[in-house]
Amino acid sequence: MSHTVTDSLPAQVLKFTVHGTFPPTLASSTITLPKLDRQQAGHLRHFHNLASQLDGEWAHMGALEPAQEWLDSYRYQLATMVYAAGATHYHRLPALRGLFQELLLKLIHKMLRKEVWGYWYLTSQSGKLVDPDIKELRRPWADPIVRENIMYSGHLLLMVTLYAMLFDDNKFDQDDALTFQWDPVFWGMGPEKFSYTTSSLQQTILNQMEQNGWAGVCCEPNWIFVPCNQFPIIGMRYNDIRKGTKVVDGVIAKYAKALQDRGMINGDGLFAQWYAVKQAFTVPAHSISNTAWFELSFTWLYGICNLSQPC
Repeated sequence: MSHTVTDSLPAQVLKFTVHGTFPPTLASSTITLPKLDRQQAGHLRHFHNLASQLDGEWAHMGALEPAQEWLDSYRYQLATMVYAAGATHYHRLPALRGLFQELLLKLIHKMLRKEVWGYWYLTSQSGKLVDPDIKELRRPWADPIVRENIMYSGHLLLMVTLYAMLFDDNKFDQDDALTFQWDPVFWGMGPEKFSYTTSSLQQTILNQMEQNGWAGVCCEPNWIFVPCNQFPIIGMRYNDIRKGTKVVDGVIAKYAKALQDRGMINGDGLFAQWYAVKQAFTVPAHSISNTAWFELSFTWLYGICNLSQPC
């Protein structure tokens, strides 16, 4: 069934058509939402420009580290655009459903590009920096989801669950919805395909958390960071809300205890830099960076996390 929203809105509000059970009119309170200023609107326009580039084009998204190993990697840029766009749609522009749905779909599509996740084949080998006790490199694997790499998989889970929450769409919980094609041209043993759904992605992350004693999932090999594990936990909460489950409640209780047991929350309230799994060693915070990242991202944008009990 299709509804056109026009009758109760002022002339300056654009007409639009949606499908499903969306109400034929919006609450009057939405009409009084403050307009975006020029800079805010400009950021959204920039998001659309970046998301609309042809596959393989990454103009204006270049990173300092070309191997996608640093904080300005494609995955972080794409995820942050999804979070900002989602918050803008929900809090400021709820009538522009079609515009934001298309934007999020384009950004998630780019998140599945090999240029974004292909770094993991080399990174999965580990190294002396992250594991000083290593004697030889590990055998690499291309699947960016199956083990470690929460710095990618955690963002992906939050991106697809945020999409599902905003648009009541189970698109990414269908078979092969999240597919990774690994097909180097001149080396390797032939093409490989790794397929997930939202549900199997979440379960893979949960399995790894349990294997690590609920302290979280590694980003780089052997290193667990507190902020990086908040993204998938929020994604799990979104799934709980939509499905009427309580998976994340049990996760949070075990996760909070694991953080305390491993000294990942310093006496001054700051989160540790990281926890080295093999060495069972926590590197204390030497700045407020991890804690500030956590607080700014989650207490402001989502309002469901705090220092005393993450997420």
